[in-house]
Amino acid sequence: MPLDTTTAPRTSVREPQVVFAPNPDTTGTLTINPVFAELFARVGLVSAAGFFELPGEVVSGHADRHVMRVEIPGAPRAFYLKRQHVVGWREKLRNRRAGFGWASRCAREADLLKQLEAAKLPAPRWAAMGTHGNRAFLLVEEIPGGVDLRRVLSDNTLSRAQRLVLATRLGKTIAAIHAAGFSSPDLTAKHVLVNPDTLAITFLDWQSADRGASVNEPERANALGALHASLAEPLASPAERLRVLRAYRASSLPAQQSAPRERFTAIVLRAAARHAKRRSIRDQLQPEGASQKQRLVWLAGEAVCAIPEVAAEWPKPAIALPFYGPGANDSITLRVLGRDATLVRGYTSAPVGRFRAWARATPWRSPGVTIGRVLFHLQRYGVPGPRLLAFGQRLTSAIGAEWFALYESPPGMPLQKWRHTASSAARRAVLDRVADCLAKLHAAGCVLTDPQAAFAVCDGAVCVADPRAVRIVRRVSASTRRRDIRDVARLLGVE
Repeated sequence: MPLDTTTAPRTSVREPQVVFAPNPDTTGTLTINPVFAELFARVGLVSAAGFFELPGEVVSGHADRHVMRVEIPGAPRAFYLKRQHVVGWREKLRNRRAGFGWASRCAREADLLKQLEAAKLPAPRWAAMGTHGNRAFLLVEEIPGGVDLRRVLSDNTLSRAQRLVLATRLGKTIAAIHAAGFSSPDLTAKHVLVNPDTLAITFLDWQSADRGASVNEPERANALGALHASLAEPLASPAERLRVLRAYRASSLPAQQSAPRERFTAIVLRAAARHAKRRSIRDQLQPEGASQKQRLVWLAGEAVCAIPEVAAEWPKPAIALPFYGPGANDSITLRVLGRDATLVRGYTSAPVGRFRAWARATPWRSPGVTIGRVLFHLQRYGVPGPRLLAFGQRLTSAIGAEWFALYESPPGMPLQKWRHTASSAARRAVLDRVADCLAKLHAAGCVLTDPQAAFAVCDGAVCVADPRAVRIVRRVSASTRRRDIRDVARLLGVE
C-alpha cells in the first residue's frame, strides 16, 4: 500500500496520474515553429492549454517558473517545456525597455532563439510558445547528445588533448556570440551543453539576453567571469581556464580587444569574484550527483508536486484527502513507499501577502510550498534532513489557500527531548555534531528560526528535523552564525 493513513479512506494502488491528453481549451495565444506543425497537429496539440498540461519531470525551477522534460508521441527526441506561473507587469516592462515589446520571458527567449538560428550560432531550436491566462510557455527541442559541461569535465572521460580542444572551442564560440552582438548574463556552466563525442557546444537559457550592435568590455568580462565562477575549481585547471580566455581574445574582433590581455584577464577574475557571491552560482558548485536525484512531477495542474515514485502512485483525483480538505492546521503520520512520512497540512488566509504578490506580479508562496522549497534546497546542498516527497497549494479564494507538505519522518529523537536524558558529556559531544550541521546549513544560505525544533539526534548523528525551523536567506552574516550556535548551546546547557 503506497499511501496509507488512519485518518482518511485507504487508497488503493492506481495507474500513474501522468498521461498524455491534450486540453481542448482553445483560449490564449499559440505560435508554432512550422518545422513541428505537423507533429503537434497529429497528436492534438492545437492550443496553448494543451502544451501547459504536457506531462513530464521538473528539471529546474524557481518561484515563478519551472522547466520540465517532456516527450511527445512520434517525436524523435524529447523537448523542454518552460512554464511561467505568472507573467507580471514588471517583467513585461523590462522586456519592452529591452526592445522585445510588452512580452513575457518566454516570448523574449523565443525571439532570441530565432535570431541565433538565423546567425547559425549554437542554441536550442524553439518549437512552440504561447500564453494562457496570465501564464506563458516556451517549448524547445532537446539537444541530442548534449551533456552539462560540469558533468563532462567531472566524468574524466576526455583525454588531455580533448580538454584543450574543448577549452579552445569554448573560447572561440563565446567570441562568435559576442561578435554577433549577443550578450547574456546567464552564461554559466549549467547552461553550457557539450557533446562528449564531437565536442560540439550549445548554450542554453537566453531569456535575459540582449542583442545590440556590439558587446562592450564590461559585458564580455561579466559573461566570462560568470562562467569561470560557476565551474568548481577541481573541474578545470588554471591552464585550461586561461586557454579559454586566450582563445576568446584571439577570436574576438579588433574593436573588442580594447584592453591588454593581462588587464582583461584581471577584469574577468574580478567579475568572477562578484559572481561567486550569488546563490545561483553557489548552487551550481554543488556535486552534480546530488542534483541529479532531485526530480519532481507536477500533478493536477500545479496543485501537487511530487517525486516520480510518489507521483506514480498518487490517488485520483489528485486533490483529495488527506492532503487537501477541511480542517485546522495539523500534522499526521502516513506510510509512503514503505516508510513513515510526515504530512503537514493547513489553510492560510493571507490578504496582505496575496495583495503584495499581486502588486509585485509575483507568485504567492504558502507554508506548504515554503516547506517544499526548504527541503529541496537542503537536499541540493547535502544537508542531512528529511527527504521531500510532495508538496502543493490550492488557492480557494482571493485571500485563502489550502496547502500541504509531505516528507519522510526524520529518524531519532528531537534534540529538545533528547537533552533531558543525556549526560553532560554526551551533550557536549553532540554540540560538535550540531555545529557541523549548522555549518552546512549556513553554507547553504540558511538560518534557524526555531532552534528548539530544528534538529534531531539518531545514534549520535544530527540532522534537520523540522523544515519549518529553517529559513533560506540571501546572506548569512557572521553575527547570525554566532547567534545560531549560541542558541543551540543554550538549549543543550553547555555554554
